[in-house]
Amino acid sequence: MTTPTVTTSSLTIRSIIEKEKLSGPNFLDWFRQLRIILKLEKKGYVLDEPIPEELLANAAKASKDARLKHVNDSTEVACIMLATMIPELQKTFEFHKAFEMIEQLRVMFQFQAKQERFETLNAFIGCKMDEGSSVSAHVLKMKAYVEQLARLGFPFGDELATDVILASLPKSFNQFVMNFTMNDWERSINELHNMLKNAEANIKKSGYSQVLIIREGQISKKKTVIISVRGKARARARERVKGGLLLLTQLINPSLLLTLIAFTTMKRDTGSTTIPNT
Repeated sequence: MTTPTVTTSSLTIRSIIEKEKLSGPNFLDWFRQLRIILKLEKKGYVLDEPIPEELLANAAKASKDARLKHVNDSTEVACIMLATMIPELQKTFEFHKAFEMIEQLRVMFQFQAKQERFETLNAFIGCKMDEGSSVSAHVLKMKAYVEQLARLGFPFGDELATDVILASLPKSFNQFVMNFTMNDWERSINELHNMLKNAEANIKKSGYSQVLIIREGQISKKKTVIISVRGKARARARERVKGGLLLLTQLINPSLLLTLIAFTTMKRDTGSTTIPNT
């Protein structure tokens, strides 16, 4: 009963990839779908390894059988690949084996792969966890970026990947990050994930987020009181300062003034590197 089910699933998935023919710009999407099919059918190895050379007549039967299986699987995969290409590409690769075909396709469309690698790397480096959000969801997202970069030929080692993840955490994890770096711990992403989940639980117990919200609320209330009491005084002061600011913008280059303001803002809030919009 199991074999017919797998065969039906294989045919269903093949029908999906056949709906969108490989034309060039869609190479990465096409290749990803092809990998899914071959993973189900346990034939993905033919894209990673060339067919072994012809064996001697006295070679072991097991070795001959393994090579024959590789040849048959490669032929079947090559047919799947050709069937899901536009006619122009079919003519080019009609007599290629699966391994040779995928190698040449990678060369032909390597620019697109580089573009995706750049976008993925940019997203990985720029990804920041929001205060109060799930650290587990954040780490899984970062891990997906690492795995995608590896598939694109740009693998991250565990040490560098964990450094980037640690740098992406909010202020509530500062103590954890300091302990991690000072102890010079070496952990895989999965191990770091478990440590961060424990740290998150401890942070919630300590009430870090609640204290932060309360403090911000107190500051907001104080500001409201000050504004209501000194509203008129500040309005008069604003008129007096207006002339001074106008003179300052005339004496100083406007772009330089904006740069100084942005630099002051970044120094005040070290957690932000965003230059204010003008």
